[in-house]
Amino acid sequence: MLRLIVLVLIVLNVGLYARGQGWLLAYGWGPTPQREPQRLAQQIHPEALLILPGVAASAPAAPEVPAEPQVPTPAASAPAAPTSAPEPKTAVSAPQTTACWQIADIEPAQADALRALLRLNFPEAVWVLDELGLPERWMVYMGKYTNPDELAKKRQQLTDLKVNFSVITSATWGPGVSLGVFSSQEGANTTLQELARRGVRSARVVRERSSSQSYRLRLPTISPADQPVLEVINAALPGKTLEICPSLAAAQ
Repeated sequence: MLRLIVLVLIVLNVGLYARGQGWLLAYGWGPTPQREPQRLAQQIHPEALLILPGVAASAPAAPEVPAEPQVPTPAASAPAAPTSAPEPKTAVSAPQTTACWQIADIEPAQADALRALLRLNFPEAVWVLDELGLPERWMVYMGKYTNPDELAKKRQQLTDLKVNFSVITSATWGPGVSLGVFSSQEGANTTLQELARRGVRSARVVRERSSSQSYRLRLPTISPADQPVLEVINAALPGKTLEICPSLAAAQ
């Protein structure tokens, strides 16, 4: 039995080999010829075909990884510049203090001479010579009362009549009583008539002050270095002395 199987296998192998070699084509049993005459007809100058060497396939791209947000790194501090040698310190002088000085009640003749003196020693922006015109002034007056008892009696009478008044103690009009001060004589006369109707007696209208013209010198910014010039000004105005301006004197 085994021999029969071996013999059959040998016969099959021989037949397959003969078929592959085309020995059995005459009997209609053989491999189909691998020919395509239609492809050959379609080729145009196949001898000119140039076969290029193959290009190696590129490696597959790696999957993209989301970029991590970049944290700004602190910039490296620049190296400190070499310090130069310290410059010599220059002495700074303290600012000079200044003060305002003035003289009032300067007569017109004195003002003319003073103006020439100021122009020789100061710029015109430093000094101010103001003209002060004083108008005349009128007063309803009672006095003088050399006897204190008489003055006290007159004050009591005015109080009983409900008349406003003020006691004068100046050397020119005191001791006396003022019932009002006016810029015109007409105003003073009108008030005197009204007081007479209310029972005031012995009052009269007087010229308290005549109109006059005077000057005032102001030196707003005088430094200690200008003190000698102040002495020159004092010498040019006998009987008068430079004083600190009222606003500065009040602050002190």
